[in-house]
Amino acid sequence: MRIAKRVAGLLCAAAAVAAAGEAAAAEIKVGLLSQFSGAYTWWGREYQRGVDLYLAQRGGKFGEHTITVLSRDEAGSNPQRARQLSQELVVRDKVQYLIGGVFTPTVLGAVDVINQTKTPYVILNSGTSSVTDKSQYYVRAGFTQWTVSIPLVQWAYDQGMKNAVVLAADYAPGHDALEAFGKTFAKLGGKVVGEIKVPMGTTDFSSYLQRVRDLKPQAVFMFMPVGPMSAGMIRSFKERELDKAGITLLVTNEAQEEDIAPIGDAALGLTSALHYSPYLDTPLNKEFVTAYKAKYGKDELPSVASVAAYDGMRLIERMVGATNGVKDGDKAMAAIKDYKWDSPRGPVSIDPRTREIVQNVYMRKVEKIDGKLGNKVFHTYPAVKDPWHEINK
Repeated sequence: MRIAKRVAGLLCAAAAVAAAGEAAAAEIKVGLLSQFSGAYTWWGREYQRGVDLYLAQRGGKFGEHTITVLSRDEAGSNPQRARQLSQELVVRDKVQYLIGGVFTPTVLGAVDVINQTKTPYVILNSGTSSVTDKSQYYVRAGFTQWTVSIPLVQWAYDQGMKNAVVLAADYAPGHDALEAFGKTFAKLGGKVVGEIKVPMGTTDFSSYLQRVRDLKPQAVFMFMPVGPMSAGMIRSFKERELDKAGITLLVTNEAQEEDIAPIGDAALGLTSALHYSPYLDTPLNKEFVTAYKAKYGKDELPSVASVAAYDGMRLIERMVGATNGVKDGDKAMAAIKDYKWDSPRGPVSIDPRTREIVQNVYMRKVEKIDGKLGNKVFHTYPAVKDPWHEINK
């Protein structure tokens, strides 16, 4: 109890000292939390690239304030470590803003720190809708699983798919996917003939896919965390020729260009719903892709993670401008509510009630584009609000 009170006291004292600081030509520190080791280092790389590209385009400054980014490794889905890192960044290193977060538990690991110090945290990935309800200092620049799941289900039903299996990783965003897919499909008139939960870290999907085959659905709505589980499940689905058995695999974030490349032509035709594709045919996205390739290599492509980090830094720039470099979490958060801008992903805004991002969701299909596998957009659901918050007002 004494330790907890002492930590709380340190956090509050840090907040008070920071708030008392002067603004003139300040160095403003931003803490970037991501995965820089282990199986999910893709997230760390893409976050860092999006952050660095945005800063490079602004000469490393927001207005007259120099921006310094301190990157820290969450090292897996470890909420205790996330809390420790957040505390160190805010109290010892005096960061004014946090950005990043890959897994829901790690994002929530920082909640006590940001609440006690009034430190804005720009969430780049956690797909669990309820996360933003845990603190008024959370704002989402990524997406929720509900946001991309409902358009996917709607599209599938409109194509005549009336029975389906929902297959999801067994952790918080996967549970959101099970609920979003299942409830939406049933509301439309479809039937979920099976729900299958896959433990995190699974590498052998044979038993789960055998259950799918036995249930004989028209479609499988799948959710897996980006990385080894996504690529492994898609590859296994194709190897077992479930598509030739008349079962359509439908995904959201799992069809990343980097993940489908090793699968090869077997990924052709894979349909997904997501809020971004590097092949989105808009002038702003083409500029973004060109800048990304110029900085990171001609064969590199931006992703949902790098575009989230890029847009997340825009939110921080907005907050820095509103507070003129002084730490003021309440004033900073007020500045981004109902903020609208044009992103490489399309027109976006921040819902002032929920602090969730409002954005287009695109139906995409894997095709050969310039000789490589890529996701081509063929339909747009415009200005999608997070459905979970709309349902649970």
